[in-house]
Amino acid sequence: MSGLERQQLFGALILLVTALFIAAGYAPAARWRRPLRGAAIGFFGLALLVALAEIALGAPDSGP
Repeated sequence: MSGLERQQLFGALILLVTALFIAAGYAPAARWRRPLRGAAIGFFGLALLVALAEIALGAPDSGP
């Protein structure tokens, strides 16, 4: 996986987290507020763990 693909993956995860947090605050979705918020926190944690693992392992880039 190239560096650009990794950045796009992290960007997509952050957009998903943002959308879930916004949906959790949407009044007609009050019934789903807690599950949406939990999913947003979970996906944020996943993105954070993947980013930290990549840093810790020193994932080799495909370029200089």
